[in-house]
Amino acid sequence: MRALGPSSRPGESTAGIPTGGTAVRNWALGALLVVAAFVSYAGVRRAGFIWDDDVFLTDNPLIRAADGLRRFWFTGEPIDYWPLTSSTLWLEWRLWGHNPLGYHVTNVVLHAVESVLMWRVLERLRVPGAFLAAAIFTVHPVNVESVAWITQRKNLMAMLFYLISILLFLRADESPRPQGRRAWAADAWLGLSLVAFVLAMLGKGSVAMLPVILLGVVAWRRPLARPDWLRIAPFFAASAVLVVVNLNFTGHAADAVARSAGPGERLLGAGAAVWFYLYKAYVPLHLAFVYPMWAVRASDPRWWLPIGAALCLTALLWLQRRRWGRGPLFAWGYFCVSLFPAMGFTDVYFMRYSLVADHYGHLALMGAIAPVAAGFAIWRGRLAGALRRAADVGCLALVAGLGWLTWQQCGMYSNLESLWRTTIARNPEGWMAYTNLANELLAEGRVKEAEAVCRTAIERDPNQPEARSTLGIALGNEGRIDEAIVEYRAAIALKPRFVEAYNNLGNALLRKGRLEEAILNFQMALYYKPRGASALNNLGAAYLGEGRTNDAVNCFQRALAIRADYAEAHVNLGVVCLRSGRTDEGIGHLRRALEINPGLIDARERLAAALRARAEARRASGR
Repeated sequence: MRALGPSSRPGESTAGIPTGGTAVRNWALGALLVVAAFVSYAGVRRAGFIWDDDVFLTDNPLIRAADGLRRFWFTGEPIDYWPLTSSTLWLEWRLWGHNPLGYHVTNVVLHAVESVLMWRVLERLRVPGAFLAAAIFTVHPVNVESVAWITQRKNLMAMLFYLISILLFLRADESPRPQGRRAWAADAWLGLSLVAFVLAMLGKGSVAMLPVILLGVVAWRRPLARPDWLRIAPFFAASAVLVVVNLNFTGHAADAVARSAGPGERLLGAGAAVWFYLYKAYVPLHLAFVYPMWAVRASDPRWWLPIGAALCLTALLWLQRRRWGRGPLFAWGYFCVSLFPAMGFTDVYFMRYSLVADHYGHLALMGAIAPVAAGFAIWRGRLAGALRRAADVGCLALVAGLGWLTWQQCGMYSNLESLWRTTIARNPEGWMAYTNLANELLAEGRVKEAEAVCRTAIERDPNQPEARSTLGIALGNEGRIDEAIVEYRAAIALKPRFVEAYNNLGNALLRKGRLEEAILNFQMALYYKPRGASALNNLGAAYLGEGRTNDAVNCFQRALAIRADYAEAHVNLGVVCLRSGRTDEGIGHLRRALEINPGLIDARERLAAALRARAEARRASGR
């Protein structure tokens, strides 16, 4: 096995493709990567908003706020501190609004650019097969989740500046370091690399391991020396600071602790995760939005095999580094280190559903692809004539086949129903997909179907509170309030801090006329989530039922202070204003509600009645 190094034939690119080193040819190859990205991701033109796109974008009050940029960067209000990514969505909201196409096109553009940057990084590192590696990365199906899911803009933004940072660092590392202006220039490239890394961290914290990668790059090229550590030290400092900031923001969520697992179980799960992502990199079939949850047990000898195999491979590559070169060791190290933030040593919310996900492998994928492309380029360089042409055809067929799989995978993201039904087909035990499918069916008024889906989810796992709460909503929509109350109480028993279940239970009790119990449950929802606009609005409605008008107005106003575009709160406040004789103010709230949601029939009827009453009053007074 050869070390990864420059192409063995003069006049060829490291991909084994003649380039002549001309800028025009390089621009053409870059354009080819961009075209490949748009062709393979053509299916996203039909893709919509999915899962938490509402939390991150469409229903995010900071996205809508005029001062949202300031609040993303300088307040603790966002769910996560990724202000660079949030800023791009804030700006695009003013361009595309609720049209998902614009966001999807931007994601494809970002992916295309990062593919070109990956090619340039590998070229700079003199890795054979650099262009082939970039082409495979461009059309690889594992990347679909990062590109076709708008919320994963954070993955794309982070990797974009991550690759820019590596390019700038390589430029600085390759610059001679004499005294005078040229030394200053080398330091300037290093400073720009640090700035790019900070921007990458502000896109998403998954790039926190870049300082370790930079040490690996230097160690691959030459022995590490004290100046190398000093030059990379600021990267470690920036990473540490921003990781602490990110962990602080993640801790704001009530359910931030996704699972309870000891250090041993986490280590064994990490070992399995490495091989899972490597397998999906080389065999990208049966990809799922949510993979089955692993039951990692230290008492089961089988769970020790993956971590043992990973350690053995690491030892083998280390012992053979002089014979095989340091390239394979660096590629393996890059792959594992890049995955470290997603290995489960610390939890993220998604890990309550699955310990692995395609979007976690986005950054590490380069480490799996590059050695294969390099091996192909070296092998191809030894061929001639028909054999070389056959190798080229096989290479093109591989890229085309991956592109076709990517195009197919994009279809899963066309809408929420498609996403959840495909997820259920590929992971029948995944209760979360059933619950979310039921919610989507409820939104479309398909109540009976939603009820059936919820019952299937509960059969799969009776201890999932979300499925029981959603079943309660379905039963409530069918008028079976008492049965709905039973399901909400069961959900709360399983998850005592379940804000939505308290809110739903309060609504059900309100419909039964049990105002005191309803108020208690709305107050519990607000205890666990003080800025819950829905619970505030519902509590106001309950207070209104008790005749506590001032308390009700206070609740509606607080709800609107949190969500200025909360149509139902505008309606409720408008009704109170009309009842108290503040006709113009009430009409204003009703009009605002209809601007936000023109489909509110009750608001439209109340507004029409109020306008008629005001017109009659003005005629009677002679105005």
